[in-house]
Amino acid sequence: MNRLIKNRYEVLGVIGKGGMGRVYKVADRSQRGKVLAVKELKTGTLSQERAEESLALFQTEARILARLTHRNLPKVHDYFSQGSSHYIVMEYIRGKTLEQLLRARAGKPVDERLALSWALQISRAMHFLSVQKPRPVVFRDLKPSNIMITREGGVKLIDFGIARFFKLHQTEDTYVYGTPGYAAPEQYGTGQTDVRSDIFSLGATLHHCLTGRNPSESPLDFPDVRSLNPKVSRETAAIVGKALEQDRGKRFQTALAMKQAVQKVLLGSIERVKGGKKVVIARPGKVIRLPWWNRISWVSVPVTALGCSGTTGTLTTDDLWIQPRPKEFNPDSARLLFRVDGSKLSPGREYQPQITVRTGDGVLRPRLVFKRSWPWIIFEAAVVLAVIGLAVMMR
Repeated sequence: MNRLIKNRYEVLGVIGKGGMGRVYKVADRSQRGKVLAVKELKTGTLSQERAEESLALFQTEARILARLTHRNLPKVHDYFSQGSSHYIVMEYIRGKTLEQLLRARAGKPVDERLALSWALQISRAMHFLSVQKPRPVVFRDLKPSNIMITREGGVKLIDFGIARFFKLHQTEDTYVYGTPGYAAPEQYGTGQTDVRSDIFSLGATLHHCLTGRNPSESPLDFPDVRSLNPKVSRETAAIVGKALEQDRGKRFQTALAMKQAVQKVLLGSIERVKGGKKVVIARPGKVIRLPWWNRISWVSVPVTALGCSGTTGTLTTDDLWIQPRPKEFNPDSARLLFRVDGSKLSPGREYQPQITVRTGDGVLRPRLVFKRSWPWIIFEAAVVLAVIGLAVMMR
């Protein structure tokens, strides 16, 4: 029989291990074998001072996560001690850490929109932590190894061991924590950490994603993103640059401000697809006008226009002239892309494709109206030429 923890959690395997403990994949026998993760800390072999410090950090993580519920944070179900071992039982996350993903890419940059979608989710979690009452929570060790990317593309912040509650009148942290390369300048012992310290760490992480350059090799040295990866947009490079300001008074002052900046770039960016063709940006409630000269058009539709924001689902269509790409979306999708075969549509006539959205909340059938524009420019030019020709003939 597999090992049992607390006579309840059956150990199925080891997810990870370190010098002071392990993380297990377990089945909860009291919940019909529900798969969870158990984080174990062993203090028996440590000095009293080191054991007390480690236990304090461990208990801090448990207390913080146990009272917080957010889709970008792991949910804690239980925490307890047995002898010199201490345990946190939490949600089991299927996926990989961002560190594992970056290592596998071996210095190759991450796609800009994908990196921004991660940054959007992280900044959303940071904003949630920063507005906690009675005191905001500062993560203090945001880095790729503490960011889980789920199979669906969602983000979870993990390892809250050194997170702390922000104390308004404190000028310096009692301890210096953080990881060189990702830690803000004030985390090197010069001041108290606050949400702007986490914003710096997110900027460093985003810089790593967009350039493939590991900042831990040269802490606090961040060349301009576009000098290392010219494909990155100026708007995104500006976000990273502002987040990485040495003077925290010049950074984004709130996680919400950074989230809104990232969201603006994501929503306002015009994607390019194969062949370099621009995407037609659709507006909620407006007729989608397709260029008359393009046989194939790509149309970007806001998720909000389909009424399925905040859910995970799939799209299908009965009309062969329009196809969603991709067919699946998640809560963090800002826009959905459609491939439209305009050659099958008559100019000037309106079309409403049969689009079906299936989510856990039910089935939706949003209304999108497409119209292939008439070649008005040619028509007007022909009229002008005809008028000029008639005027010449009448002289």
